[in-house]
Amino acid sequence: MKAGIAIDNWKLPIFERHLKQAGYTFTSMPFVEETQVLHVKTDNLEALAEVVKAANTEAAMTGAPR
Repeated sequence: MKAGIAIDNWKLPIFERHLKQAGYTFTSMPFVEETQVLHVKTDNLEALAEVVKAANTEAAMTGAPR
């Protein structure tokens, strides 16, 4: 199945790294201004949710660039 994750553009490198390290394949597409949607292939939404949570936590600690 595919899951969609909408993120701000500045978070993209963080999410890409977390998803790649967890072994996920995905594509990124522009959504609206300054936002991307990641289409992630997964058979386990719970495991993906943990990766997304870790990436989002790192992004929150980093903060948006000014």
